[in-house]
Amino acid sequence: MTEAVKQICRFVFDHSDIIRIYAEPFAYNMASCRVLEKAGFQYEGTLRNNAVKNGKIVDMKMFALLKRDI
Repeated sequence: MTEAVKQICRFVFDHSDIIRIYAEPFAYNMASCRVLEKAGFQYEGTLRNNAVKNGKIVDMKMFALLKRDI
């Protein structure tokens, strides 16, 4: 999965004028957070009480990858 995320991001940066890609996984989803970190995304902070999942209010994490960082 990590390699797929890297390839997609590389393609987007190479074929568009986008300079920043971000992701907001649920804070409890450690596997998704790890994939993003391994793909070069940097953790920017926690979005507290940001979503409702199955009737429960949950936190999300913010990760971003900048074009200049790949």
